[in-house]
Amino acid sequence: MPYLRLYSQDVPIEQKRVIAQKLIEVTLRTFHLRPEERNRITIQFIPPPQMSRVDGPQPSIPRGRDFMLEVMAHHLTEAKKRAFGNEVAAMLAESLPTKARSRIARLLGIKDDPRCQIAFQFDEL
Repeated sequence: MPYLRLYSQDVPIEQKRVIAQKLIEVTLRTFHLRPEERNRITIQFIPPPQMSRVDGPQPSIPRGRDFMLEVMAHHLTEAKKRAFGNEVAAMLAESLPTKARSRIARLLGIKDDPRCQIAFQFDEL
């Protein structure tokens, strides 16, 4: 069954519950799972670990992204990955706070593309 790990900074418990419910719904729909498989989906909220390197600690979330969602499941096709990514990116962009844009970007009227704020990593079980 699917395992999802959302790497992000502090998220209040109430917000985690709402996001988890939405992630379950999207997972059921995009991976074509039966409703009774709902309880077999695992979701973890993890603060980004700091990896020790010679030049100092480096976050696990790719540079320029606010969050990373790791998805591990069976039979991940490109179509399933794309459908899941599109739905989850839109949902998380609305549900999670993003980093504040730079002052220059605000002054120039540059708008963030919410889909660019979330990194996805898909792994086959």
